[in-house]
Amino acid sequence: MLRLTPAALVLALAQPAAADEFTDTLESALEAYRSGDVSAAREDLDFAGKLLAAMKSEALAKFLPAAPGGWTRGEASDEEAAAGGMMGMFGGGTSAAATYTKGAEQVTVTLVADSPMVSGLGAMISGMAGLAGGKPLRIQRTEFTEQDGDLQGVVNGRVMVSVTGGASVEDKRAFLEAMDFGALGNF
Repeated sequence: MLRLTPAALVLALAQPAAADEFTDTLESALEAYRSGDVSAAREDLDFAGKLLAAMKSEALAKFLPAAPGGWTRGEASDEEAAAGGMMGMFGGGTSAAATYTKGAEQVTVTLVADSPMVSGLGAMISGMAGLAGGKPLRIQRTEFTEQDGDLQGVVNGRVMVSVTGGASVEDKRAFLEAMDFGALGNF
């Protein structure tokens, strides 16, 4: 059995963790700040914020459903990702999207989380069903509206889920049913 003396244990724990781009950027910001270069420090901190946003978007993307049988999953096109990103820009937030294809049919699932605008959208989406001729749906105890074949809902008042594209409403509903709204709502 390997035994470490207290001194060896302190030395082992004192070693820096493996560096990554985020921590390197923070260290660079601190170095710039300490040397009096406030502009460089601000630039590094802004970049570190962008790195964190990308990490959060990657974490959100893990809640996108796997491709159902017969479908293939790919990254959303720049235009589709930009549409989800636009929602995130209204007061901030995080977005992720994936596009699914089966033959000529295409479906895009977009998630927008933690945008101040999203919390108000839940009630609006429910109200749209009656006012704009949409149809209310309930999937995993979450209200969605089907409007012109597209589905939208807000999970736990925090994450807007949109399913758009040329597939049938039944196919789109299958994407939503494959998701874990309990975990997504706690994102």
